[in-house]
Amino acid sequence: MHVVFHAGPLSEFMLLVPLMRAMDPPMTAVAPWQRASLAARLLGAAPMDIEMFEFTRLHSADGPSRVSPAVAELFTSARRIVSFLGSEEDAWSANVRRLAPDAELVLLDPRPSNDDARHFTEWHRVQLKQKGIALDPAEPEPLFNPTGPIVVHPGGSAIKRCWPIDRYEALIQKLLSAGLPVKAVFGEVELERWSADRIAYWTDELQAESFRASDALTPLLQEARLFIGNDAGPMHIAAQLGTPTLAVLGPTDPAKTGQRGGHIRHTVPPGGPGRIEDVTLDAVLAMIIA
Repeated sequence: MHVVFHAGPLSEFMLLVPLMRAMDPPMTAVAPWQRASLAARLLGAAPMDIEMFEFTRLHSADGPSRVSPAVAELFTSARRIVSFLGSEEDAWSANVRRLAPDAELVLLDPRPSNDDARHFTEWHRVQLKQKGIALDPAEPEPLFNPTGPIVVHPGGSAIKRCWPIDRYEALIQKLLSAGLPVKAVFGEVELERWSADRIAYWTDELQAESFRASDALTPLLQEARLFIGNDAGPMHIAAQLGTPTLAVLGPTDPAKTGQRGGHIRHTVPPGGPGRIEDVTLDAVLAMIIA
């Protein structure tokens, strides 16, 4: 059994999914619960919450004094443990080796340096190859739902990666005027960031729905003919579900941290990554029509 430990941001976890898809089953994903649950939906992996006390104690010098039957079974049945948490000499690795003496422990750097031009997925693939593990990233099977809605998500945690909200509003109106079905959604970040008037406009005029966790969108994304959104969790999830995806990008370099696949399109500012405000409405509309 493969066991993957990952505690990084959702976007980085989703860039690891193509390599996880290439791993031999069965697999267990030990990650923050939302990520682990996504791995279960996308890959059929068994999910485990990395915030469990037994896992957090792995970072302590004395480690967990005892573990539950489920965690004991995880370590004793593991054939290979791929981790983005520890280093060769730290307490985490020593505790894992004690609990899983028969497993191959593979320790990877979670992210390349800023001056490394390789894509995140390629960075991880090369690291694995250097440790004798050859994996080719596997794309999801593309979904084709020509009668489904165009799902639009205008949000994200980083403002600099969010296309101006008035352009999303203009985009939705253009799509509706063209007779296209649109389903607008927004999350908790927008509930905190937007004014009451804007929330009312999206809820009452655009018939948008709010959601609490990105993985709650999975059923809607699976039914969509197209997803449009920023560099944020829902975009990465849509891409890894196989939903046709249009990512509106600003400072994000798609050659390094963009989702990849034949069902993915990116819009970037003229001249390459930069200010997302420089992406025009016409540029996004052209990508939808193309």
